[in-house]
Amino acid sequence: MSSIPLEVSQVRLTRVAANWVTTALPEGGFAVDATVGNGYDTLFLADRVGKSGRVLGFDVQKMALNNASEILRFAGTLDRVRLILGCHSGLGRALIGYPQVDAAMFNLGYLPRGDRRIVTRPSTTIPAITALIERLAPNGRITILAYRGHPEGPEEYAAIRGFLEPPDLEVRELTGDADNELGPRLFLVKLAQT
Repeated sequence: MSSIPLEVSQVRLTRVAANWVTTALPEGGFAVDATVGNGYDTLFLADRVGKSGRVLGFDVQKMALNNASEILRFAGTLDRVRLILGCHSGLGRALIGYPQVDAAMFNLGYLPRGDRRIVTRPSTTIPAITALIERLAPNGRITILAYRGHPEGPEEYAAIRGFLEPPDLEVRELTGDADNELGPRLFLVKLAQT
């Protein structure tokens, strides 16, 4: 049995994630979007860190980075974002030379309106989470939105849930519908206060 309690949220999980990250991400901060997708979280993070902050964004699909670039360019925030075409499992290497991470966001699964055969997997997601935890600022926060409604989703969700059990982390798990066996789940992660 997991020690992570499941909470039901009346607020959209994406909104909960953004609100929770906001409290830890100062202007001038450093954030990571580990799964850029269509760029909405990247845009949110870029707006939040302001002109003096930086955002690092990862995706394995060029289409995702192109979509994000267009949104960021239109919003005038592209100059504070570095987009990397590659797997988020390489985050540990990519973070060398950057400050501690104030906030990081994951939206797992596949690229909406993209190739649904290209999905995130525990073998790449867990190393990415590990790298972020190792570089997390004392008050930093990580959000992980796990979509369980595709064939690989339940396995990735279960692996992440098991991985997030260590006592040095404070973890909350939220759902919008506890009765939906394949509904998305949101993990809110921060370092345990000592």
